[in-house]
Amino acid sequence: MNIELRARLRVEDALESVRYQVRAETPLQEVVDLMVREGVRAVPVVGEGSEVLGIITSGDALAQVLKEGPPERSTRTGVPPDLTARTIMTRTVLCVSEDQRLSDAARLMVNRNVEQLPVVRDGELVGIITRDGTLRALHGGGAGQHAKGADA
Repeated sequence: MNIELRARLRVEDALESVRYQVRAETPLQEVVDLMVREGVRAVPVVGEGSEVLGIITSGDALAQVLKEGPPERSTRTGVPPDLTARTIMTRTVLCVSEDQRLSDAARLMVNRNVEQLPVVRDGELVGIITRDGTLRALHGGGAGQHAKGADA
């Protein structure tokens, strides 16, 4: 019976709210500050209609910080003040819809080696699913019960 129930799970059953999102014009320095201060692993970059334009992961941010070298005295993060989220965001973002099978989304995360996937409805960002939340839901732990403290 558990196997049958898990087969019916949809992405919405592991959906977590997005704690943080930024616009493409947001200064990259602010994005890095947010990620470090709040312990966020990735931040979706959205447009005016909340459509997903890209995503910035901690790996993207770290690569940019290393690329720029040691922090200048003028910036705490070492990121030039003229760079924006658009500058380093990954533009090709895998997204899933709420009604997709959760097991299919889980396979996508594993096969593409991504930690989380934005969830969209009618082109707008409505949440995310993470590997941790998906595992809990598929294992029977109910992601929604544990999603409250999950990273964005």
